[in-house]
Amino acid sequence: MSKSEITVTNSPKRFESVRFDMTKLGGTLLYIGGVQWLLGLLLAESWYPGYSSRIDYVSDLGTGPTALIYNMSVFLLGVCMFLGAYFMMKSIKSKVQSVLLSISGIGAMGVGIFPADMQPMHSVFTLVAILFGAFAAISSYKIQSPPISYISVILGAFSLIVSFVFFPYLGLPAGATDTFLGMAKGSMERWAIYPILAWAIGHGSHIARSQV
Repeated sequence: MSKSEITVTNSPKRFESVRFDMTKLGGTLLYIGGVQWLLGLLLAESWYPGYSSRIDYVSDLGTGPTALIYNMSVFLLGVCMFLGAYFMMKSIKSKVQSVLLSISGIGAMGVGIFPADMQPMHSVFTLVAILFGAFAAISSYKIQSPPISYISVILGAFSLIVSFVFFPYLGLPAGATDTFLGMAKGSMERWAIYPILAWAIGHGSHIARSQV
Protein backbone atom coordinates (compact mmCIF):
# COMPACT_ATOMS: atom_id res chain seq x y z
CA MET A 1 0.00 0.00 0.00
CA SER A 2 1.39 3.38 -0.98
CA LYS A 3 1.73 6.40 1.26
CA SER A 4 -0.95 8.26 -0.70
CA GLU A 5 -3.40 5.40 -0.24
CA ILE A 6 -2.89 5.46 3.52
CA THR A 7 -3.67 9.18 3.60
CA VAL A 8 -6.88 8.75 1.62
CA THR A 9 -8.02 5.81 3.76
CA ASN A 10 -7.55 7.62 7.06
CA SER A 11 -8.85 11.04 6.03
CA PRO A 12 -12.60 10.33 6.63
CA LYS A 13 -11.91 9.24 10.20
CA ARG A 14 -9.75 12.29 10.75
CA PHE A 15 -12.52 14.52 9.39
CA GLU A 16 -15.16 12.91 11.64
CA SER A 17 -12.90 13.37 14.67
CA VAL A 18 -12.43 17.07 13.97
CA ARG A 19 -16.14 17.47 13.31
CA PHE A 20 -17.07 15.82 16.60
CA ASP A 21 -14.53 17.85 18.55
CA MET A 22 -15.92 21.12 17.17
CA THR A 23 -19.46 20.08 18.05
CA LYS A 24 -18.41 19.12 21.55
CA LEU A 25 -16.49 22.38 21.98
CA GLY A 26 -19.44 24.49 20.81
CA GLY A 27 -21.88 22.79 23.15
CA THR A 28 -19.46 22.95 26.04
CA LEU A 29 -18.91 26.67 25.57
CA LEU A 30 -22.66 27.31 25.57
CA TYR A 31 -23.04 25.20 28.70
CA ILE A 32 -20.20 26.98 30.51
CA GLY A 33 -21.52 30.40 29.50
CA GLY A 34 -24.98 29.69 30.89
CA VAL A 35 -23.77 28.15 34.15
CA GLN A 36 -21.24 30.87 34.94
CA TRP A 37 -23.81 33.61 34.27
CA LEU A 38 -26.33 31.95 36.58
CA LEU A 39 -23.74 31.70 39.35
CA GLY A 40 -22.53 35.25 38.71
CA LEU A 41 -26.10 36.51 38.90
CA LEU A 42 -26.73 34.76 42.21
CA LEU A 43 -23.46 36.10 43.60
CA ALA A 44 -24.22 39.65 42.52
CA GLU A 45 -27.74 39.51 43.97
CA SER A 46 -26.43 38.35 47.34
CA TRP A 47 -23.77 41.08 47.50
CA TYR A 48 -25.95 44.01 46.38
CA PRO A 49 -27.34 45.77 49.50
CA GLY A 50 -31.13 46.10 49.41
CA TYR A 51 -31.49 44.43 46.02
CA SER A 52 -34.89 42.86 45.29
CA SER A 53 -35.18 40.31 42.51
CA ARG A 54 -38.91 41.03 42.43
CA ILE A 55 -38.65 44.77 41.90
CA ASP A 56 -35.21 45.51 40.45
CA TYR A 57 -34.07 44.85 36.90
CA VAL A 58 -31.49 42.13 36.42
CA SER A 59 -29.17 44.69 34.84
CA ASP A 60 -29.37 46.96 37.89
CA LEU A 61 -26.69 44.63 39.21
CA GLY A 62 -24.38 46.10 36.58
CA THR A 63 -24.50 49.66 37.91
CA GLY A 64 -23.91 49.31 41.65
CA PRO A 65 -21.27 47.70 43.86
CA THR A 66 -21.56 44.45 41.92
CA ALA A 67 -21.04 46.08 38.51
CA LEU A 68 -17.74 44.35 37.78
CA ILE A 69 -19.08 40.89 38.64
CA TYR A 70 -22.29 41.22 36.66
CA ASN A 71 -20.92 43.00 33.60
CA MET A 72 -18.01 40.59 33.22
CA SER A 73 -20.30 37.60 33.69
CA VAL A 74 -22.90 38.68 31.13
CA PHE A 75 -20.18 39.66 28.66
CA LEU A 76 -18.60 36.22 29.06
CA LEU A 77 -22.01 34.67 28.48
CA GLY A 78 -22.21 36.52 25.19
CA VAL A 79 -18.73 35.43 24.16
CA CYS A 80 -19.52 31.79 24.93
CA MET A 81 -22.79 32.00 22.98
CA PHE A 82 -21.09 33.58 19.98
CA LEU A 83 -18.16 31.16 19.90
CA GLY A 84 -20.42 28.21 20.67
CA ALA A 85 -22.63 29.17 17.72
CA TYR A 86 -19.57 29.47 15.47
CA PHE A 87 -18.25 26.02 16.30
CA MET A 88 -21.67 24.41 16.09
CA MET A 89 -22.27 26.03 12.71
CA LYS A 90 -18.97 24.64 11.44
CA SER A 91 -19.78 21.14 12.62
CA ILE A 92 -23.53 20.51 12.50
CA LYS A 93 -24.27 22.88 9.61
CA SER A 94 -27.30 24.48 11.28
CA LYS A 95 -26.83 27.96 9.93
CA VAL A 96 -30.18 29.46 10.98
CA GLN A 97 -29.94 28.33 14.60
CA SER A 98 -26.29 29.31 14.85
CA VAL A 99 -26.88 32.77 13.38
CA LEU A 100 -29.73 33.43 15.81
CA LEU A 101 -27.61 32.24 18.73
CA SER A 102 -24.64 34.35 17.67
CA ILE A 103 -26.81 37.49 17.42
CA SER A 104 -28.18 36.79 20.89
CA GLY A 105 -24.59 36.44 22.07
CA ILE A 106 -23.72 39.83 20.58
CA GLY A 107 -26.70 41.25 22.46
CA ALA A 108 -25.43 39.76 25.74
CA MET A 109 -21.96 41.20 25.13
CA GLY A 110 -23.57 44.58 24.50
CA VAL A 111 -25.42 44.35 27.81
CA GLY A 112 -22.07 43.91 29.55
CA ILE A 113 -20.43 46.77 27.64
CA PHE A 114 -23.34 49.18 28.04
CA PRO A 115 -24.71 48.93 31.64
CA ALA A 116 -28.26 49.94 32.56
CA ASP A 117 -27.25 53.58 33.05
CA MET A 118 -26.10 53.84 29.43
CA GLN A 119 -29.37 54.24 27.55
CA PRO A 120 -30.74 53.60 24.97
CA MET A 121 -27.95 51.21 23.98
CA HIS A 122 -28.46 49.00 27.00
CA SER A 123 -32.17 48.44 26.31
CA VAL A 124 -31.49 47.75 22.63
CA PHE A 125 -28.90 45.09 23.38
CA THR A 126 -31.12 43.60 26.09
CA LEU A 127 -33.97 43.13 23.62
CA VAL A 128 -31.61 41.68 21.01
CA ALA A 129 -30.24 39.17 23.52
CA ILE A 130 -33.67 38.05 24.74
CA LEU A 131 -35.58 37.98 21.46
CA PHE A 132 -32.90 36.28 19.37
CA GLY A 133 -32.20 33.91 22.25
CA ALA A 134 -35.85 32.88 22.20
CA PHE A 135 -35.79 32.38 18.43
CA ALA A 136 -32.56 30.38 18.75
CA ALA A 137 -34.21 28.09 21.28
CA ILE A 138 -37.22 27.52 19.01
CA SER A 139 -35.07 26.85 15.94
CA SER A 140 -32.89 24.34 17.77
CA TYR A 141 -35.59 21.67 17.37
CA LYS A 142 -34.09 20.96 13.94
CA ILE A 143 -30.88 19.62 15.43
CA GLN A 144 -32.36 17.90 18.48
CA SER A 145 -34.43 14.81 19.00
CA PRO A 146 -37.64 14.45 21.05
CA PRO A 147 -38.41 15.14 23.81
CA ILE A 148 -35.60 17.73 24.06
CA SER A 149 -36.69 19.36 20.80
CA TYR A 150 -40.23 19.86 22.15
CA ILE A 151 -38.96 21.33 25.41
CA SER A 152 -36.72 23.75 23.51
CA VAL A 153 -39.65 25.03 21.46
CA ILE A 154 -41.77 25.47 24.58
CA LEU A 155 -39.03 27.38 26.41
CA GLY A 156 -38.33 29.63 23.44
CA ALA A 157 -41.99 30.36 22.76
CA PHE A 158 -42.67 31.06 26.43
CA SER A 159 -39.74 33.49 26.62
CA LEU A 160 -40.89 35.20 23.42
CA ILE A 161 -44.42 35.72 24.72
CA VAL A 162 -43.24 37.04 28.09
CA SER A 163 -40.77 39.34 26.32
CA PHE A 164 -43.62 41.16 24.57
CA VAL A 165 -45.46 41.45 27.86
CA PHE A 166 -42.28 42.83 29.42
CA PHE A 167 -41.90 45.66 26.87
CA PRO A 168 -43.99 48.19 28.88
CA TYR A 169 -41.74 47.53 31.89
CA LEU A 170 -38.66 48.87 30.10
CA GLY A 171 -37.64 52.33 31.30
CA LEU A 172 -39.53 52.23 34.59
CA PRO A 173 -37.62 54.08 37.33
CA ALA A 174 -35.70 52.25 40.03
CA GLY A 175 -37.99 51.05 42.79
CA ALA A 176 -41.12 51.13 40.60
CA THR A 177 -43.56 48.45 41.72
CA ASP A 178 -45.94 48.42 38.74
CA THR A 179 -47.33 44.91 38.41
CA PHE A 180 -48.88 42.69 35.77
CA LEU A 181 -50.32 39.32 36.72
CA GLY A 182 -49.06 40.07 40.20
CA MET A 183 -45.43 40.43 39.10
CA ALA A 184 -43.24 43.52 39.28
CA LYS A 185 -40.65 44.33 36.62
CA GLY A 186 -37.85 42.28 38.19
CA SER A 187 -39.91 39.11 38.29
CA MET A 188 -41.33 39.63 34.82
CA GLU A 189 -37.88 40.17 33.32
CA ARG A 190 -36.65 36.94 34.87
CA TRP A 191 -39.59 35.03 33.41
CA ALA A 192 -38.37 36.24 30.01
CA ILE A 193 -34.68 35.47 30.61
CA TYR A 194 -34.61 32.25 32.63
CA PRO A 195 -36.27 30.02 29.99
CA ILE A 196 -33.50 31.01 27.56
CA LEU A 197 -30.87 30.36 30.21
CA ALA A 198 -32.38 26.95 30.94
CA TRP A 199 -32.41 26.17 27.23
CA ALA A 200 -28.80 27.31 26.74
CA ILE A 201 -27.53 25.07 29.54
CA GLY A 202 -29.62 22.09 28.42
CA HIS A 203 -28.90 22.58 24.70
CA GLY A 204 -25.19 23.01 25.31
CA SER A 205 -25.08 19.79 27.32
CA HIS A 206 -27.16 17.96 24.71
CA ILE A 207 -24.96 19.06 21.81
CA ALA A 208 -21.72 18.40 23.68
CA ARG A 209 -22.77 14.76 24.06
CA SER A 210 -24.03 14.39 20.49
CA GLN A 211 -22.04 12.76 17.72
CA VAL A 212 -23.46 14.56 14.71
